[in-house]
Amino acid sequence: MPSWLTTFGDLMALLLTFFVLLLSFSTTSQADFQKAIGALQGALGVLDGEPIMTSPIQLEVPIVKGDITEARPTLKDAKAEIEEEVEASGQAENIEVVQGPDGLIIRIKEGALFQIGAADIQDAFKSTLSRIGSVLNQMPNEVVIEGHTDNVPIKTDEFASNHYLSTGRALTVMDYFVQDVGIEQERFSVAAYGENKPLAENDTPEGRSLNRRVEIRVLYSEGETEAKPDSVRGLIEAASLQVSQPEQE
Repeated sequence: MPSWLTTFGDLMALLLTFFVLLLSFSTTSQADFQKAIGALQGALGVLDGEPIMTSPIQLEVPIVKGDITEARPTLKDAKAEIEEEVEASGQAENIEVVQGPDGLIIRIKEGALFQIGAADIQDAFKSTLSRIGSVLNQMPNEVVIEGHTDNVPIKTDEFASNHYLSTGRALTVMDYFVQDVGIEQERFSVAAYGENKPLAENDTPEGRSLNRRVEIRVLYSEGETEAKPDSVRGLIEAASLQVSQPEQE
């Protein structure tokens, strides 16, 4: 085949394309032509006209994970969440969650956490402690872990007195939160009271059972929006005094 046929074929293809374009332009309405002009002007900024959008632009907002966007729970939220976790773990009878004057108090009975005279967390309770720790890990508040015992004296090779036993138990709980849950150690402090802060009288088995406990106290942080019970009580008392005070002449 002669080489000039290749050039001739390309020329015919270009002519065909040209006539197709002429045909399409001849059937284009003025309104459509103005839209095309506006689109070119909006995109390139070289022709007179206004940009025309035939469909709205949809933007996807990215989901950012991390401390920047995650809302930290308040103590009220934490209380409700911990109560749900405790209920789900089947330990509701062994754990009490109350709002105290200094913050949130998570009170755990000794029998659930430890065996008598020991400071090793029982395996059956570790999952519950992890559930509680996962809630604490979402919060910036300082945490105080307190150990308490009854007044029955103890003296073993490991613990010379109830004070040492309560210390060992509080430290064990703190170590679990730090090492197994991953909470920053700087947030924790430990207090050991032995038998010095009982919840009930020690003259009955029931009372001694209540006194043997570990308390996890989640303290109010600076600028906490929740009103402390003692501050509310003080405001009420102050208001009552002002109302009842007779007017001086």
